[in-house]
Amino acid sequence: MAQIKGNARQTTSVEQRGEGVEVYLRMLRDGTVGVADLIALWSLEGRVFTVNEGTGTTASTFGAGTLDLTEQDIHVAVPSSVVIIPLEVDVHFDTLGAAQIVEVCMQKGIGSVAAGTARTPKSSNENAAITSACTVTGSCTTGTAFTTVDEEIWHDGIPLGITIATVGQVRVPHKFSYRAMASGVLQVVGPSEQLAIFASAQAGAGFITLKYAELPIIRVT
Repeated sequence: MAQIKGNARQTTSVEQRGEGVEVYLRMLRDGTVGVADLIALWSLEGRVFTVNEGTGTTASTFGAGTLDLTEQDIHVAVPSSVVIIPLEVDVHFDTLGAAQIVEVCMQKGIGSVAAGTARTPKSSNENAAITSACTVTGSCTTGTAFTTVDEEIWHDGIPLGITIATVGQVRVPHKFSYRAMASGVLQVVGPSEQLAIFASAQAGAGFITLKYAELPIIRVT
C-alpha cells in the first residue's frame, strides 16, 4: 500500500519557501493535509481583480427603464491573451424609482462595444505587480449590444412593477448577488470575448461590485 508523508507544520514551524523550491506536503500534527482553495491561491497570486461601479457615498446611475442591452453598467473586454472567470457580483440598489420590473443580469458574448467611463480593476494582491489586461468600462449609455450572446450566466430581479413608497422598503429586495462557487461552475470568458453586467429599474441607482479571476490561456487549455 502506498504511503504519503509530509512535514507536520501547524504552529511555529510553518515556513515560507522561495519560488520554485521543492517542499513537502504540509500537514497538521494529526496527519490532516493542508489544502489551499483554488480561488485563494489565485488571490495570493494577484490574479483576482475587483471592479466597482459606484463607491462610498457616490452611487452610480443605472440604465433607466426596461433592460437595454446597449447600456452596460459594467463591460469587460477580454483580449486574446487571457481569459477571465467571474467569481462574484453584487448589485445594490439605493433607489428603484416608480413602479417597473427590476432586472439584473450578466452575459458573455462577442461584438459588444462599450461607450462609457473607464474603470480600473484592482488586484487582490498589488504586491504581486500583476495588472489586468482587460478593458473595463462602466456607466455605458450609448454602447453596442452583443452580436452573439454565448451565454447568459446570471439573471435575477423583481418580477412585478412596484413602488417603494407604496409597498414599504423592508419588503422590497434591493440587493442581488451572484456567487460562482455556489453553483460549483466556473464560467470561462474569453479569449476575445466580452462580459456585460446590467442593472435596470425605472430610475435605478446604486453600486455594483464585480470580482473576477484573470488567467493566461494556458491555465485553462
